[in-house]
Amino acid sequence: MFISRATRHDLSDIEELLQRHDWKVSDLKAGTFFFAREGAVVGCIRFIEVAPQTVIVQDMVVATSRRGQGVGEQLMKAAMNSRGGTLYLRCYHHLVPYYERLDFAAVEHDDLPEPVTAFFDDAGALEGDTHYLKAR
Repeated sequence: MFISRATRHDLSDIEELLQRHDWKVSDLKAGTFFFAREGAVVGCIRFIEVAPQTVIVQDMVVATSRRGQGVGEQLMKAAMNSRGGTLYLRCYHHLVPYYERLDFAAVEHDDLPEPVTAFFDDAGALEGDTHYLKAR
């Protein structure tokens, strides 16, 4: 499996993966995508820097046929190793243990930096129980 930072030439393959999984992304050029490829793209993640050294982990998707095989973990570790700063994400309750294994820890909404809160507020609410996590 090949993992790399995406260039503009990779965006159509990433978009294809996202569409196959009904993932809505309005602007593929915003932020930095990392992807895993085995012929086709089998996983991707996007980091969006909202302030210096303050990064949102956004749009993590692994192909259904490759879930549970470590693709997401390898992808997240490679992306994390390539970027400095504090990483923030929000997720549903059932995903918290997964991200905790990747060194993310729970953080209260009120303790998020203003640029992170503004980003999540602009993105809109998630349905159900939302958790916020940070790494580093």
